[in-house]
Amino acid sequence: MLGQRVKELRNAANLTQQQLAEGIISRTYLSLIEKNSVHPSTNVLKKLSVRLNCTLDDFTTTTADRNMSLLDIKKDIKWAENHVMLHEFSKLEEFLTKNYETLESITEYERGAIHWVKASYYFHIEDYDKTREELTVTIDIVKKLKDVAIYLRALVLLGRVEHQTGNMMEAIRQLTIANNITIFENITNTSRVTILGSLAEYYRLIGENYVALNLCEDALSLSGRLNTYHFGFEIENTLGKTHHVLKNYEEAEIHVRRAIAYAEIKGPSIELVGVTTNLAILMLEVGRIKEAHDAIKQAYDMVEAHGFDSPFVMNVRLRYGQILSETGKVEEAKNLVKKQTDEDTAGFANEIMGDICVKEGNLQGALTYYLEAIRGDDLPIYKIQLYPKVADIYKQMGEADKAVDYYEKSITEYKGLVNNML
Repeated sequence: MLGQRVKELRNAANLTQQQLAEGIISRTYLSLIEKNSVHPSTNVLKKLSVRLNCTLDDFTTTTADRNMSLLDIKKDIKWAENHVMLHEFSKLEEFLTKNYETLESITEYERGAIHWVKASYYFHIEDYDKTREELTVTIDIVKKLKDVAIYLRALVLLGRVEHQTGNMMEAIRQLTIANNITIFENITNTSRVTILGSLAEYYRLIGENYVALNLCEDALSLSGRLNTYHFGFEIENTLGKTHHVLKNYEEAEIHVRRAIAYAEIKGPSIELVGVTTNLAILMLEVGRIKEAHDAIKQAYDMVEAHGFDSPFVMNVRLRYGQILSETGKVEEAKNLVKKQTDEDTAGFANEIMGDICVKEGNLQGALTYYLEAIRGDDLPIYKIQLYPKVADIYKQMGEADKAVDYYEKSITEYKGLVNNML
């Protein structure tokens, strides 16, 4: 694009390549610039701009944008920011081609905002390498500015990238930096609610449940003082899952149902499917089987009706199969779960099939499925729950030594996991 603009400006000035290049660079080098084969230095561009009687900005402003005022450009940047906040990424593709960040006339805050918009777009399309690249540029630009809004947004997004790529401690580190900035700058707005809520979820994921609860309560308290429901779904979802793990079932149900209420505002979505499935799991655990069935059937029907494309969809089908078996519809459950066993690398499908075999009195079948489930790639905490199931089968089969081995494996793995969490 730069080469095209140089050529366009040269033609507008009625100059040949030799006339423009003379005394600055060779005609051959100018030809390479115009073909976009090389990128000239800023010093060369400054000299060319004097001869062309233009500004450096003119080299990076397209023909369509040439007549835009600086105010129009600033409005366009703010428009892009707002569309990121509204998650309307499909409308940003044209904006990303304009390269406003190369203009000298915009502020550093606006330059950082443009790179944050680009990072957000790349995150949306799951190109995490480019997201990191844009965020690195963003942070370098804005971290010393008095207005820290873009800096905080960049840190939150960087935390989400680390979360998505499995670097949970790095995600927590980035969010902790952001939280410390809000404390130092005495910031009490929705940005801090987002930071506290996100930190809570990340701590929950590493097993620090009481830290997660405290952060959620801080987020809800601040949200209340602001008289807003910002980030409400995410906070309630984290609270529901955390209380569930801590076996605070009444509290868990309150927060899961609140998360469902938030999700229902947007209508059918993968988020609504997720929290409805969470309610089903909770109801199953406390023995309210009919309510568990009604909730998982609602989630399952939503998936089938809307064709949601998410890895979580398989989990919904497996949970539906699990709960069907609890209601006595064993054959229907087996048919549903078996369809998922080849795709389920985590091992949950095999665990459910093992549970069904136990109900049927088929101990050897249960053992085969449980051992296959252990070979899956699920999280260690779930494997710890599998070992006692294997041990119980060996115990019923009269193989006490093997039963003891698997009970001990569960204890050993649990101790290691707790130490890692601490």
